[in-house]
Amino acid sequence: MALMILFIFSGSAIFAQQHDNMGGGRATPEDRAKRQTEMMKENLKLTAAQEPKIAAINLKYVKKNDDARKIADTAVQRKTMLTNNTQKDAELKGVLTADQFKSYLRFVEEMKARRRGMQH
Repeated sequence: MALMILFIFSGSAIFAQQHDNMGGGRATPEDRAKRQTEMMKENLKLTAAQEPKIAAINLKYVKKNDDARKIADTAVQRKTMLTNNTQKDAELKGVLTADQFKSYLRFVEEMKARRRGMQH
């Protein structure tokens, strides 16, 4: 259940908004991807073979979403990030077991619902 509280899969978005513990500056993409991977390792029980693949995917999409955040047009930015997240999901599906991927998708939906609830 800790996975549901802390981990964001769709979310490079939430991790990207987090500040590091050292003075409130943004954590590096590497730090954010590492946190995502650690949460996945713990909560999805990644194997030793899965972990480096997941780490690479997480870093790739943290960086892609960082680039997307620089797009001035918010509609284009949103569409780009949604595309990135869809592509990330597809890559993760190729590495995770069916059960792990189901857990991942459940979490993504729960995080979306939490964000919607927090915005109202």
